[in-house]
Amino acid sequence: MAELNQLTIAKMAKVSQATVSRVLNNDPQVNPELRARVLVAIETVNYVPNARAQSLRSQRSQLIGLVMHRAPRELAADPFFSALAAAILEHGGARGHHLCVDASRELQSRRAIYDELLRTRRVDGLILVEPETEDDRIAQLNAQGFPFVLIGSYDRDPSVLSVDNDNAGAAKMATDYLISNKRHRIAYIGGPRDVNVTADRLHGYQQGLAARGIDFDPQLVAYTDFTEESGHRAMLELLEARPTAVLALDDLLAMGALRAIKERGLKCPEDVAVIGFNDSAICQFTDPPLTSVAVDINELARQAIEMLTDAIEERPVLPTRRIVPARLIRRASA
Repeated sequence: MAELNQLTIAKMAKVSQATVSRVLNNDPQVNPELRARVLVAIETVNYVPNARAQSLRSQRSQLIGLVMHRAPRELAADPFFSALAAAILEHGGARGHHLCVDASRELQSRRAIYDELLRTRRVDGLILVEPETEDDRIAQLNAQGFPFVLIGSYDRDPSVLSVDNDNAGAAKMATDYLISNKRHRIAYIGGPRDVNVTADRLHGYQQGLAARGIDFDPQLVAYTDFTEESGHRAMLELLEARPTAVLALDDLLAMGALRAIKERGLKCPEDVAVIGFNDSAICQFTDPPLTSVAVDINELARQAIEMLTDAIEERPVLPTRRIVPARLIRRASA
């Protein structure tokens, strides 16, 4: 089928091409009846205008979107994402942006989010959190010339703008710390298999083992959906393999692991040491207080907003990939 254009839409809606252009550019002076006819035609043929070309002609909305692949109730329970959204809101506001948030774990719902954002252009750009190993939304956004920045890694396309923690380096550091404290059977609790941060931190964990001459044991690895309950279930299973320590991808997972250790009549850190990730405020109140890898959420947000603003305003963004260092905060759990 030939590529649909504004002339096609104009013919279907029985209006001029100029009217179609004015509707796409959100001109408030367009007659409501004509606007409705154009929108119906656009919806009928699934027409998506080029975002770059459109932005040159239209006034920007000053809205940016934050898209996270978590169920809304999970976001509310996760201190990392609450802090990240707050930091993005703060730094975005300083640049004149307003923030809207979309969140969904279901694949069909996630696709609908992107389809709507591309069609309506209600945001000037997007910040995407937790890119997947096979992430078709990135190709979709690139094809439309839509400004976006990843918080996370995406090795398939080095031109994609991204800012991330040093996930592999941080996991290697935490693993080395555990080994230095005579913990040689170290388990790893990750998130979903298809999320890059799970793979990146798993890789760092494996590097830490290899550097100390310890063989990697797949039986000491579990995957979860990032919730405390899934961390609890994973730890109960991992305890069958008798680990002496566990590195959890997230503090919520580590909290679930602490609960499982206690339920099995074991002590932390005497029997099993535990390290989490993100150094959430709750870490100092767990029993025992949780050792955690601290990530610089404020710096992640600041750089993501800086890169996205430059992309929206079509300024060069270099480097395209930025890494924010992490550090280990030692408490009683390890």
